[in-house]
Amino acid sequence: MKWYELLILLIIIVLVIGTILISYMIARGIFHPDRLSLLETRIKETERTPDLLKEYDSWEMNDYWIHSRNGYDLKTYYLPAKPERDEKSSRFVIIAHGYTYTHHGSIKYAYLMHSLGFNVIMYDERYHGESGGKNCTLGFYEKYDLEDVITDTFRRFGDGLFLGTYGESMGAATVILEQAFDPRVKFIIADCPFADLSMLVRYIVKKRFHLPKLPFLPLASLFFYLATKAKIKQIMPIDAIKTCKIPVMLFHGLDDGFIPYVHSQMLYDKCPSPKAIFLAPNNSRHAESFRKNRDEYTRILDDFIKNIVLRG
Repeated sequence: MKWYELLILLIIIVLVIGTILISYMIARGIFHPDRLSLLETRIKETERTPDLLKEYDSWEMNDYWIHSRNGYDLKTYYLPAKPERDEKSSRFVIIAHGYTYTHHGSIKYAYLMHSLGFNVIMYDERYHGESGGKNCTLGFYEKYDLEDVITDTFRRFGDGLFLGTYGESMGAATVILEQAFDPRVKFIIADCPFADLSMLVRYIVKKRFHLPKLPFLPLASLFFYLATKAKIKQIMPIDAIKTCKIPVMLFHGLDDGFIPYVHSQMLYDKCPSPKAIFLAPNNSRHAESFRKNRDEYTRILDDFIKNIVLRG
């Protein structure tokens, strides 16, 4: 073999190995992201909404563990509704937080729903916070965890509950995926969800890594499957919402650079049930719709609950 042929062969080998390694790192960044600890998310929420952290610290919450069918435990936090005329509220909402975060990201939504008379249940999703789970699947296994939290809630508090779900980012995608097979859920609220994980990963590969779809996305999808036994192409909230029969409220920041707002617009367009959408202005980036538009967000949510959910 001539020297230049050997050089070409070496270059090809390096390119192939580099492509495989980069694809693996992309996949690993999805299923094994750098998670924030409870202390880190608490510090972040203290910086962002100190008044709500103070409110959170004043709540008399009960915490307990729920065993997931997937083989690990989920740390769960229950905030009882304020009793009205000495009667317990049968209204419940379960809140799922976002990617790499903990239940601290749910505090703002817990505050809003608690103010509307709901019992609130927050939990650390698999591979996050204090919960177990060896990886993150952005909704594939998380939807079954949510179903298990819902089942536990009915078991603990009775069969006659009026229950909805609320999610942010990954949690928002999860509540959309879960409602498709759970008739017990009466409404969903999704803040900055993605509509199609393949579409989102394609966007991230191009924007963050400046790489083409081929061959990196197929290889990353393969590594994701080998690590999780879940397929990226199967994680599609937009398919789950096409048969939705319950009220849906969508929030999304217009300046979201992580999950562009077009994802919520796509979900809204495909949803056949009663629905509303708020595309938040004021430079609202990922998961900032409430923080940058607190009064408007609160008013819209209040209207959705009172005039669509509770009157439906």
